[in-house]
Amino acid sequence: MKIIKNHYDKIIFFFSLLLVGFIFTFHFVFDKETETPKINYTNKGFFEIQENGPEVEMSFFREMDLMPGHFIYAELETGESTRSLIEKVFFKRRSNISVFTDEGKKVDGRVSSNQDLLVEEKWKIQRGSVNIETKTGTQSLPFANIEKILGNGSYSLDSTAKSIDWETALVSVYQPKIFETLETNQTTRVKWQKKLEDSNASIYDTFTPPVIYLINGRLTTKLPEEPVLEAEKEAFGLVLTDFSQRPYPHMLKRWIGNTPYFEDQNTPMAPNSNQNVFNRLEVGKTYRPNSERKPGQPSLIECEKSHPDAKITVEYFTAQQVPTKTGGRMLVGRAMVKDHSMESKPFEINSLMKKVFAGDYSIKLKFNLPGLSGMDFEFSQDDNGTAFEHENRKYRIEKIDLDNKRLLISKEGTILQTPEKIILSLPPVDPLR
Repeated sequence: MKIIKNHYDKIIFFFSLLLVGFIFTFHFVFDKETETPKINYTNKGFFEIQENGPEVEMSFFREMDLMPGHFIYAELETGESTRSLIEKVFFKRRSNISVFTDEGKKVDGRVSSNQDLLVEEKWKIQRGSVNIETKTGTQSLPFANIEKILGNGSYSLDSTAKSIDWETALVSVYQPKIFETLETNQTTRVKWQKKLEDSNASIYDTFTPPVIYLINGRLTTKLPEEPVLEAEKEAFGLVLTDFSQRPYPHMLKRWIGNTPYFEDQNTPMAPNSNQNVFNRLEVGKTYRPNSERKPGQPSLIECEKSHPDAKITVEYFTAQQVPTKTGGRMLVGRAMVKDHSMESKPFEINSLMKKVFAGDYSIKLKFNLPGLSGMDFEFSQDDNGTAFEHENRKYRIEKIDLDNKRLLISKEGTILQTPEKIILSLPPVDPLR
């Protein structure tokens, strides 16, 4: 106690220095952890990347409100920065989402249990609506009225994403400020950019009087620059002219006993003949096109079911008496046919049918750009992924929607034009015409 009394002031001074040092160290060493986090994510538990063929899909381990047309920025190890465009957003069925409309309305719920939700690049003109299962029932919101969707989605990126090393890249998300009031759970912060140089600025020395101009009633120290004309964006160049089912060419016309005879409506018996070829098709046997056919020969010849060119098998045939409108009865042939070139179930062809539709579609596109030669293209329902070009314009069929009779078509970019994807559909029919 005597020692403490004799050195009381020194002990107080020592502990004061120790306390100040502790506070200083804590502030400059640990305070960095309390700074407002940036919107940077790495692959260490924040997002994952999946490559699905030519597409790159990114999924975050938190809710995001990114939409098609937004960008994902990546800072590489070299210090360079690049960006990838979000082309599509995918939400699984029954996943929780919040939908914001252009009227400021917010609807909380989950994706319909009937189907997944796909938001495409131009969702504002995308047909259909988003079905949300809420506590009060199912609500349908048209795509045209939607501003953003918040949820755990998968984001399909453009082709630039294939060249990015996502394992080492520092990722940032960019989201425009859609609403004037920011929400407390907003997933991003506004990133302030360096203010651009004032267009009215001028450079002169301190003692050099500036030259002042009067332009449109305003004083300025700099003459206005001539407007730079931007190159007009080229039209897509394709229109959908037809999306219809093709009539099946093989029609049941007659039979002998239990063996049906089918007319091939695409093959005349001889050049310039008005009569078509008839093929005798036995039940249970498989036939393929006769590529070396000569006049007088059938257009279908027997083959093994495993043959790569196998076309048709008559699985069942019968002749039945059916009543007529006059009270009599008539004999009708009925055949169950399997077409091996089509991914469809066996279908019936009977002798009363004038046309048969088996699921084979004719899809016609027309290339039409001012100053360039036109071209017509025809495809079938099996041409998903088909690439084609005309006049140095390259296109690709991304998806064929048979139910809604529309196509998702991509157009390869050029030096002056960016890549583009649009949905082509038939023009609406005018009921008054």
